[in-house]
Amino acid sequence: MATSHISIYAELLSNIRQVSLAVSLDSATDESTKVRIAHSNDTSSVHVSHAGETSHLTLPGRVSCPEGQELTIQRRSADAKVLTWRLPLVHDNQTAAQREGARSSVPWEARDLVPGSEVSCRKCQAPLVREGSVKEWKDLPAEGWAEMMEFWHCHKPGEEHHHGHDHSSNGTAEDKSAHETKADEETLASRGYGATSTITAQKGVGFVDLTTLLFAEEDCAGITFSVSAFSAGATSRDTLTEATSISSMSSGLNIFCTNCETRIGYFNYKTSAVTVFKWQVSCQTNTPAPRTPPTVPECLSATLSATISRTGSSKSLLLPINGLASPYSTSRSAPVLHFWILNPSLRYASTHAATSGPTPAMKLLYRTISREEADRILEDVNSDVQEVNLPEEAICVVAEALGESNALLPVAERRYREWTVGMLRTWEG
Repeated sequence: MATSHISIYAELLSNIRQVSLAVSLDSATDESTKVRIAHSNDTSSVHVSHAGETSHLTLPGRVSCPEGQELTIQRRSADAKVLTWRLPLVHDNQTAAQREGARSSVPWEARDLVPGSEVSCRKCQAPLVREGSVKEWKDLPAEGWAEMMEFWHCHKPGEEHHHGHDHSSNGTAEDKSAHETKADEETLASRGYGATSTITAQKGVGFVDLTTLLFAEEDCAGITFSVSAFSAGATSRDTLTEATSISSMSSGLNIFCTNCETRIGYFNYKTSAVTVFKWQVSCQTNTPAPRTPPTVPECLSATLSATISRTGSSKSLLLPINGLASPYSTSRSAPVLHFWILNPSLRYASTHAATSGPTPAMKLLYRTISREEADRILEDVNSDVQEVNLPEEAICVVAEALGESNALLPVAERRYREWTVGMLRTWEG
């Protein structure tokens, strides 16, 4: 197929109710250059003609331009090759921003998964959790839930303190006796929300996190545990000679699909749970029509959105999972990515995108930094950057997806100082 010399990119700016449109040409505009708007049902599209070629694109929002209207071409210079417009959205009872906010951006929430469904390896379809093993799915609370519950228990307005906290100007934390401190911790733990409380795996229950699914070890089958690579693993965790010593130094073991040797997750010592990545498995869902299961970018964008909601910070560092040995050689080590979120929820369309039609996405700035620089940023007491963790191979997938999305943008919009502009696809529930 011949490559088109006309590139069209459009982005829905829901907050200001406009569609940003950019047309890139490989030669300067002339009398043959025509750009017009067309409508069909509830969608709008743009049609571009130039130098004997034509191209069209469905816009990510319906615009209020009349059918067949030709857009004015501003020829700012004799060699102008990039044309841009801001087109107003149609006025309707429900704004685009409201429609965007009504959609869930979290892939595979507990309500989406069918109780009793088999969980299988997405690559080879081998069963990992037997059909009928998981009787119930439960969403895990947000990160930091235990600390917030303890704070709320202590500082709930209108109630007296009964556990030794002294918040007066004359009291200090050191005034509390060891006996009172221990009593506090035991009370909070008994209520299930002390700072030291953890949610552990339960037989017959599948816990759902933003990027993972957690299962009891006895509910799983067809998995191989390993401190490092698949070749050093065993189907029974108890037979790993290094397991006892590694549990005190590491947060978990790698878990592979026994059938195809793909790393599908890890065993978490703290929760005693088999934790599998959503993008590595398949599961029966409640969606009325079949759809593509979650991908790495969709899971990451959900995590970044949750981080913004929880901390208010739009900057994050993407690092490999702490305490989990890489099963791959150093030649495949993942980059450390520094993110700065520009817009957590938008829709874009491009004539060069892999999928046709508007795509929901998160727009961000990113740059690759060294691990030493990442450590300096995280250790800075004034830093507002949050740490996000994924396995190394997933970070490589993210870096590749960001590079592909950057190529869709007009050349002038691909960089901002030392940052590169990119987009992560978001889940649309």
